Amino acid sequence: MVEQNFGSYLAAERKRAGYTLRKLATKAKSSTSSLSRWENNHIVPVRDDVMKLDWALGLEGVLFRKWEALTAPNALLPWMRDAGRLEEEARAITYISPALVPGLLQSPAYSEMIFREGQPLWSREEIARVVALRCRRFEFLRERNDPSITAVFPSITLTMVPEATRKEQAQRLLKLLDEGVRIHLLPPTEVMMGVTSPLLLARLEDGTRAASSDHQNGNVIFDESGGLERLFEIERRALGTVFWKWEQSKACSGRLGERARTP
Repeated sequence: MVEQNFGSYLAAERKRAGYTLRKLATKAKSSTSSLSRWENNHIVPVRDDVMKLDWALGLEGVLFRKWEALTAPNALLPWMRDAGRLEEEARAITYISPALVPGLLQSPAYSEMIFREGQPLWSREEIARVVALRCRRFEFLRERNDPSITAVFPSITLTMVPEATRKEQAQRLLKLLDEGVRIHLLPPTEVMMGVTSPLLLARLEDGTRAASSDHQNGNVIFDESGGLERLFEIERRALGTVFWKWEQSKACSGRLGERARTP
């Protein structure tokens, strides 16, 4: 019986067609290393790559539909697992978020507010369960692989929320700063025009780079086979903007910290 994940299914179809890794990678205009990572579930191929593999194997859409069924989520946890695999293998992670505090850095009240708005059909119990998982994630990563973490997001992600939530979230960020997380708040005058959805950029122990991006219908994983250079260039420019605006960001962070400490 074939294990129910896309990598195992892809490997089975490749072998059934009589292709080696190299032969299928060549026909699908991919690389042998990328194909190996896909088959071993180290990373999930993006839509364009799946379409090329489907064509190369002559499956007439069967492979693509299987990819959709096994990787397109109908709830949060499946895509958290895929993006989480990058987090758990990374030695360094950068989060770039245009509108919210990144999930790994969220406090319980902030996280609950986001899930209530983003998942209106979920029950209170479902929201509470996922909030608890999200808020334990930082400690889990520290124990597992202790990655270096950098986060870039606008200061308005804090000032736009209710006061009690803002204070709790600011206290959470101050604690993370004390634990070595690098947090860069963009001042209100700065907008990341090139970032339309949250980005996670990971550097793995073997030097491999990968990224993921959150969307309304799930999480898209990027590897060296497509789109990665653009995302890391966005990271470079975002951090460059932070460098030039660092004094303003420090001042904003300081004000939030003072407010967080106010009874």
